[in-house]
Amino acid sequence: MTVAFDTFMAQYRMTGSEKADGYTRGAFDGLAESEKDIVFSTLESELPFSVEWLFYLDPERAREVVKRAEQESRGDAYQHTYLLQEFLVRSAGELQYQVHLLEDYPHYADRLKPLVINAVGRTPANEKTIGFFKRVILTETNMSAIRRAAQELFWAMKLSADTEPDEQSDGRLLDDLANENVDIRAKAVARVG
Repeated sequence: MTVAFDTFMAQYRMTGSEKADGYTRGAFDGLAESEKDIVFSTLESELPFSVEWLFYLDPERAREVVKRAEQESRGDAYQHTYLLQEFLVRSAGELQYQVHLLEDYPHYADRLKPLVINAVGRTPANEKTIGFFKRVILTETNMSAIRRAAQELFWAMKLSADTEPDEQSDGRLLDDLANENVDIRAKAVARVG
């Protein structure tokens, strides 16, 4: 066995906060070909949280595995399918998975909705994502999701400014986009355009 494989197995067996820290590159760089299959299969069992490392290990094989896992888990309110969709967009440029992110959002449990919004924000900004953030701001009742959507809209539209008066104005706009009062939010969305 290689040092990389021993490192991977040690990290795989970790628990608690150490496990939450995830893997390091040292667990993958230097693996023998026979070890890569074992590691890949082990990572598959940890999907969606291991998606990045699957792509690091074998991008072509990972794409097929992740597409299949995404298809199987769509619509489950408690699955972290958005991680798979985001990574397919970011690593493979497959924008249909960005559409899946947007379509699946209403089906998620409230506690996951802010995470889905962040995932959308880590994909390329375009008319669809900007429209999505605006809809969330205007129609969502989950204030944590609304705040995330307001921030993501702000960044997607590149609204931050370099001068102090503009920063104060931008701060007020961001506050209004995330306001608990839906009328204030609607006026702020109208100001954004």
